[in-house]
Amino acid sequence: MKYKIIVAAVIVLSLLVFFSIRFFNIVQEDEWKVQRNAVETAYQKTILTKANKVESFVSDQPYTIIFGEDKIGQSLIVWVGKESIYTQMAVDGITAEQAEQLVLGRQPEAKVLRLMPGIVNGIPVWEAFYKVIPENERSGRYYYDYYAFHDGAYIDTYRLSIE
Repeated sequence: MKYKIIVAAVIVLSLLVFFSIRFFNIVQEDEWKVQRNAVETAYQKTILTKANKVESFVSDQPYTIIFGEDKIGQSLIVWVGKESIYTQMAVDGITAEQAEQLVLGRQPEAKVLRLMPGIVNGIPVWEAFYKVIPENERSGRYYYDYYAFHDGAYIDTYRLSIE
């Protein structure tokens, strides 16, 4: 009797894991297709020869951000949108670490949660998503800061409200 219960539990657990993985793949399939198409477009229309990392960015328009290299191994960032493609050598802009320091310079108590290059109003930017917890409060406020990709010039801040 004990043997049958163990076998049944293993079968149920295996089916649960299988269907969970299958569900995840079905949900993510469209996003992965968009990313694959963006990488192919970048290979065809830019000097990108190797893609190292692919992320999505949504602002005025959705963009797929591709971090990669050209044929001589120089770091490159490509923004692929529905109607436009932007390409920049990584050394032509500030780094993610420099963007984080810009955030901390404006908000010393900030906890930076994510930094991502993006395009806002046709301009390459760094988007910084962070949280600030005031001293006498338990929960904090969330913010988006935008800095120019080329020189780190401050562009704008959006505050998210939870109300």
